[in-house]
Amino acid sequence: MKRYIIKRLLLLIPVLFGVSIIVFVVVRLAPGDPARILAGEHASPEYVEAMRTKWQLDKPLYIQYLVWLRNLLRGDLGRSIATRSPVLEEILQRFPATLELSIAAMLFAIVVGIAAGVTAAVKQYSFWDYFSMTGALFGVSMPVFWLGLMLMFIFGLELDWLPVSGRIDVGVNLKVITGLYLLDSLLTLNKTAFLSALSHLILPSIALGTIPMALIARMTRSAMLEVIRQDFIRTERAKGLPEKMVIYKHALKNALIPIVTVIGMEFGLLLGGAILTETVFSWPGLGRYTVDAVYARDYPAIQGAVLFIAFVFVVVNLATDVLYAYLNPRIRYQ
Repeated sequence: MKRYIIKRLLLLIPVLFGVSIIVFVVVRLAPGDPARILAGEHASPEYVEAMRTKWQLDKPLYIQYLVWLRNLLRGDLGRSIATRSPVLEEILQRFPATLELSIAAMLFAIVVGIAAGVTAAVKQYSFWDYFSMTGALFGVSMPVFWLGLMLMFIFGLELDWLPVSGRIDVGVNLKVITGLYLLDSLLTLNKTAFLSALSHLILPSIALGTIPMALIARMTRSAMLEVIRQDFIRTERAKGLPEKMVIYKHALKNALIPIVTVIGMEFGLLLGGAILTETVFSWPGLGRYTVDAVYARDYPAIQGAVLFIAFVFVVVNLATDVLYAYLNPRIRYQ
């Protein structure tokens, strides 16, 4: 197992190297001139050229890439053109918001998705089967931004039950320790901040977690149908075990491998792909930071954010692979 993990970690190097080249080239192929944006619309050509020289945008592309790569190897993602702050520092400030949102969305997706999938499999061709799978089809087909706007309109504006933007109410004081507001409010025993952070988290979590929930429900149903028809399940039932124990202890455990695969991939995508949800709900996370960087043609910020997302995605997939061995001890890695 250790050799496998070390091997996968070493494979991170060529993966991140390839991602760095692709994002560097793609960013510079996009239309727009960051020097012009920095200088302002009415700036003179001389001032624009001075800005281009200051940020080394006048050098050949390969020189710009080598300089960036050299700094990257030192752990320096450069400074944001828009804010002049270190990119790594800005990413680490925003990542906890994205992580908290992704965890909440994934918990919603896992709980609802597995419950719906198991129910659909156990009661195949019943009303609950058709209801669950129709809901899953509806969930996987809905655009995230449209669902987010509908949730905001219904629960935020019409019913006025939940806030529609931000992470916490204005005026609520919270001592930030980890950047995860729910955890920080628990650590500081701040009930007001906990309830405020929780209410702000509900709508974006549902919007972000709906598509993973639908995928998990469909995968759970498929995997469970395959398992509950096998001989060992008939044997467990013949022993007289309660049906709930047969389903949840024996059948679901053996059906978890493909479900965990979907959960791992979707969690990695959520960590880096919450761009639309964070934009709709004004969530100050990594996705919104990337969008702002794209609008500002902030090359170092875009490159740093994409590279960080790629790193997190690969690490999450590695953790998923390692989890297989604990779910099924027969799986061995070489």
